[in-house]
Amino acid sequence: MLTAYLTSNYITLMIISLLVVIVMINRKNSIPATELFYVMIALLTAITLLDTVGGFCENGEYLTGMGLEWRVRLRTIVNTLSYILRPFVIMTEVMVIIPKEVKLKPLTAIPALMNMIIYSTAFSGSGIAFIITDDNHFSRGPLGSFVFIAQLFYVIVLTVISVKYFNESSTEKNAIVILIILQSILTSLLEYEGTVVEAANAVTALAVLEYYIYLSYIYQQKMREAIAVKDLAIEKDRLLIFRNQIQPHFIYNSLSIIRSLAKRDSGRAVSCIDSFSDYLKAHIGALDTEDLIPLEKELENVRVYLDLVRADKTRKLDVVYDIKSADFMLPSLSLEPVVENAVNHGISREGGVITVSSLETEDAYLITVTDNGTARNSPSDDMPYHMGVGIENTRKRLMMQCRGTLEMDMRESGTTVTVTIPKNGRSEQNEGTYSG
Repeated sequence: MLTAYLTSNYITLMIISLLVVIVMINRKNSIPATELFYVMIALLTAITLLDTVGGFCENGEYLTGMGLEWRVRLRTIVNTLSYILRPFVIMTEVMVIIPKEVKLKPLTAIPALMNMIIYSTAFSGSGIAFIITDDNHFSRGPLGSFVFIAQLFYVIVLTVISVKYFNESSTEKNAIVILIILQSILTSLLEYEGTVVEAANAVTALAVLEYYIYLSYIYQQKMREAIAVKDLAIEKDRLLIFRNQIQPHFIYNSLSIIRSLAKRDSGRAVSCIDSFSDYLKAHIGALDTEDLIPLEKELENVRVYLDLVRADKTRKLDVVYDIKSADFMLPSLSLEPVVENAVNHGISREGGVITVSSLETEDAYLITVTDNGTARNSPSDDMPYHMGVGIENTRKRLMMQCRGTLEMDMRESGTTVTVTIPKNGRSEQNEGTYSG
């Protein structure tokens, strides 16, 4: 008898077993209403058992010791229970997707309950739904097709609700739900006409499996989106840390220059304070934003800093600008730290020349800062030459904000820093134009 059960329900049981394994594998994930899928699995298994017993009653196999009258009664019972349970499988799928806060959610059980009432009449011998004649022949009643109508109703509702609550999903993803409804409609029609026999259980099991895969896909997509948002937040936090490390570094250096001037030339010190105050008013806002700014705006940052440096007459410094291309954007304060690094670690107190240039290539914009100095960090300094906090943070900010790069070419005759801004490297969050 067990062999006959397994043989007659082979495809259905294979699909159910696959569904069980997938649900078990994903038990640690928050797939919506996983417990209801266990209910559907139990219902499908019960239906296969009832249908198998009904088949035994029909052909007398394994029930040779039971009289015809008792086989008719048993067949009526198991068929009735099978038809009652069928709509509940799809109804449970609908329950999976409807949010708990929807007040009308209990009303979705009405078609399944109506089907249960209609088919329960078979227990009393009524032929409204169906009847098993005394000679053990099945005869469908006037309301016998209601089970198919109820199932199709739930499939349609399932489709509508899925599309509504997952409307952000692409058409390709919702194609799974469309496939489910087409399979269910076609199977119901073919089974009702008798063209296809005993395929409903397998198709129902397949629909449950397909829908679980659909929900798993949506869940994983949402998890990926949540992770992406979290990663973006982390990158923003890192970016803020990088900027905050650069900001005091520049301010402290500028104040040091002003302090030095105050001892020798108070008038020039006041002028530098005014210039530095104007710089803070104009550019502190840029430190608190991730927007890219025009190159010309960043060159203003460079000029303000160099003006402050050259205010110290003990420093001999010449600056050359060779700007061949300026129509592009870059992170705020990403060029000034490079120039500052050249002043502090490249040009000696005796003087030197810093050249700032830019040009456009087919794929990117290049900015170079070159110094002809030979100054070096002291031997006791653990920080490699030209590799201070400001430069390292600038390199990271360039990569994070516009996929830019910063490269150094250090030679005895001086150092050249090349900043590359890819034309297609701007991140989506920086698409807005700078307004200053």
